[in-house]
Amino acid sequence: MILLSPGPVPVIPEIRQAQTKEMITHRSPEFGELYADLVERLKKYLDAYEAYVVTGSGALGVETLILNLAQKKDKMLCLSNGEFGSRFAQTAKLYCRVQEETQGAGKGWNLERAKPFLDKNNAQLLGIVYNETGYGVRNHIKEICQYAKEKGMRVIVDAISAWPAHPFGMGTFNVDGFITASQKAIGAPPGMALLGLSKQASEFIEQRNSIPSMYGDLRRHREHYQKNHQTPNTPAISLFYALQRAFDILDEKGGLEACVDRHAQASQYVRARLLNLGFSLIAEQGFESNTVTAFSTSRSKEIRDRLQEDYKIKIVGCKGEYAANGLRIAHMGHFSIQDLDACLNALQKIKGSA
Repeated sequence: MILLSPGPVPVIPEIRQAQTKEMITHRSPEFGELYADLVERLKKYLDAYEAYVVTGSGALGVETLILNLAQKKDKMLCLSNGEFGSRFAQTAKLYCRVQEETQGAGKGWNLERAKPFLDKNNAQLLGIVYNETGYGVRNHIKEICQYAKEKGMRVIVDAISAWPAHPFGMGTFNVDGFITASQKAIGAPPGMALLGLSKQASEFIEQRNSIPSMYGDLRRHREHYQKNHQTPNTPAISLFYALQRAFDILDEKGGLEACVDRHAQASQYVRARLLNLGFSLIAEQGFESNTVTAFSTSRSKEIRDRLQEDYKIKIVGCKGEYAANGLRIAHMGHFSIQDLDACLNALQKIKGSA
């Protein structure tokens, strides 16, 4: 089966094999060395003041950042343009007041569209998704986050389906809280949330009287890491080995810049072929994702079923307004052009058989 879903993505054999290492205790020097390697490399990749790997899904990572960086009395402006932006806002409502502003399906956020909402409210925080996976839309977060920071806001970015396939740096983007997940473009197994904090965010968390979580209290993660490079709770050690190998491969293949370029080229290739086949793309021009391409078709269920049954290729439907007539091809993680071609060639045959 060729898996072209937007996470979990295929895990290549050498990363799968890393999970088979002999088990160690998470209170051992060996684990301390493993975890320190992950944290220090993640800090460097993200240009972060602090970084952590937390056992759990990306959704746990989003909630962890919110509960640490938002207080009940605070207001958060959430800029949403799809299901995952709406989930962000729903999560934030558990911990603070929320003002959610939305864009229509396939539309993206840029500073011109966001500025009126940033100017007219007194929110202490901004929450935004970098890459709206449900429609394959990339928001222009750099300029938005920079402007929000100028206004004194704490900025949280959900980059779960974006990193490391899109450019990012916490310093240049002016982001305080960053989250991604292991089963997306880094190409590791699911089960790990990767977090980054700015110096300002770290200082804000440190001065809080209480944080409404035991598992997600990042002060406990900091304390255990500074003491002996360990985690406050039992981590998924086998998955940490897999992530370490995924980081190794990222470095071996040219690092972050090369990873961004590879994903961008694949995205351009898939879009060009879909357009040549006569499909309509869902993402607004200029807001296309490097990791997911969504297209509309009245035959979405038939195409999805035939791809799986006749060609052993798995793609998924869209979310929201395009749930009934949209499909998504992921070019995320350790994909191959050969697999993408197999999918696109099969699409051509299915479309021609109508």
